[in-house]
Amino acid sequence: MGQMLVITMREGIEAFLIVAIAAAYLRKTGREPLLSAVWWGAGAALLLSIVLGAFLAEYAVTPLYEGVLATIAAALVISMVV
Repeated sequence: MGQMLVITMREGIEAFLIVAIAAAYLRKTGREPLLSAVWWGAGAALLLSIVLGAFLAEYAVTPLYEGVLATIAAALVISMVV
């Protein structure tokens, strides 16, 4: 449980840094009207993460779902590397 907490906290800090960098960039370049899109996007991502996390914790613990999700994760990693 402690490992999950540390990983979740690390990922949360990384997400916060990305949003903060985007907001700072928009402020420095004089594009303040676009800040609302950053906040809406961050909120939507947070909501989607909570919903998807609850779904995966409850229903995706079967070997079939684990295999499908592992295949999707592998495809995403390979696409990022290429």
